[in-house]
Amino acid sequence: MLKFDALFFDMDGTLVENGVLMPGAFQQGFANQGLKIETTPWKASGCTDWEVMDRYLSEFPELTVEQKEELKEKIAPDVKKIVIERVKQQGLKALPGVQNLIDTLVKLNITPGLLTGNMEEIVGPKLEAAGLDRKDFPYGGFGDYCPKRVDAANKALASASAWLGHPIAPARALIIGDTPNDIACAHAVGAAALAVCTGKFSEEQLLEHDPDFILKDLTDPNGFLEIIGYIS
Repeated sequence: MLKFDALFFDMDGTLVENGVLMPGAFQQGFANQGLKIETTPWKASGCTDWEVMDRYLSEFPELTVEQKEELKEKIAPDVKKIVIERVKQQGLKALPGVQNLIDTLVKLNITPGLLTGNMEEIVGPKLEAAGLDRKDFPYGGFGDYCPKRVDAANKALASASAWLGHPIAPARALIIGDTPNDIACAHAVGAAALAVCTGKFSEEQLLEHDPDFILKDLTDPNGFLEIIGYIS
């Protein structure tokens, strides 16, 4: 018997490579509004795109709250456009084992969902560029208008409940991600956390945040199926 009714996969660093795409898009998006930000090193791993904008806008104390909100509404469309154009031109790599795992889940009628800080409009193009099918993830929570990842998680739970046709108890949800923020988010909403060491954080660093489960990567579908209770 499956332990979880809903599986929420993070994207960057979990399903697809986590490179310079997003930092570069935000840097250009801010530059388009006459604001210079330094994105090296990238300090927003595990944050929603809305939270990323809030963090960088906090570096401009001369701006009023109203001005910052207006700027977010201008920067967000630019970031979306830049990301979509770049993934179409440059492509994007799925991380090792991801395609096989998702294909395995779909074949077993285990439907995965998403919980990503990315704005929803860029999710499909990024998955497509990585060779993944957006339709394989029919529910999820995204970073639009979510100042914290927990806000996206609550939207993800509501989305899963609507798609499955019954309320999803947080304890019956598994959040899969590569950052401490993914783990903290899962625990904050009462879900289980599966950490994968495919992003910028080592196994040792992730273990410090007490995930319920941990995998070095997603190359072993049987190991994943054991965690969710499909096989013992």
